[in-house]
Amino acid sequence: MQHSSTASRPLVLSASTESQVYGLFALAMALTLGGVYVGIEFYLQLLSSGMVLLLILLEFGILVSAPWWMTKSPLNFLLFGLFPFLSGITITPYILMVLTGYANGAAILINAFAATACMGLAAAVFARTTSWNLAVMGRGLFFALLGLIAMGLLQLFVPSFRTGPMELMISGAGVVLFALFTAYDIQRVQTLSRAGGNPFLLALSLYLDLFNLFLYVLRFMLALSGDRRRSW
Repeated sequence: MQHSSTASRPLVLSASTESQVYGLFALAMALTLGGVYVGIEFYLQLLSSGMVLLLILLEFGILVSAPWWMTKSPLNFLLFGLFPFLSGITITPYILMVLTGYANGAAILINAFAATACMGLAAAVFARTTSWNLAVMGRGLFFALLGLIAMGLLQLFVPSFRTGPMELMISGAGVVLFALFTAYDIQRVQTLSRAGGNPFLLALSLYLDLFNLFLYVLRFMLALSGDRRRSW
């Protein structure tokens, strides 16, 4: 493989950009699982030291600087791999909260994984077989995402937004939004790969779609059927 640390053109790794994208996406998912394993092993130290917040800030920094580092090798490999690994670590406290805070937490986690996989597969089939140009949804999806973020912020500060019905509505909206984002980005992978799109950018977009889809599916299932343990 030939890499240039100053190249501004799309990176060429092997046979096609599309195969590179899905290879990077698979790597990101594997690294996320590795991050979850590390998070479980060291969760006490992470929570007691406040390291989780620092890791979340580091994730944010990697994400917002992505347009800069995605064309610089080997930095693109390093930061692309680091992001899902950190995501796995920082999601661990939430996963453990589900397992320990809900009597049916393990079942809900398994169902959320299965539902996310099925929805991702359905989105892929739709995106690759439809004659519709899903690119027209781009602007609408972006503004819907801003609205979802605003609703999430309101949940932090307005008690009436933390009720069961509101949580169902917001998490359900998140499920629909990221399912649409998944279909949109899968079609974008197919289109931009032919035009020489950057595989790191495309793979990161797809990873974020599925990662957030899982989180909102999990939230929706918890709001719908979560059996919270009672503390005496």
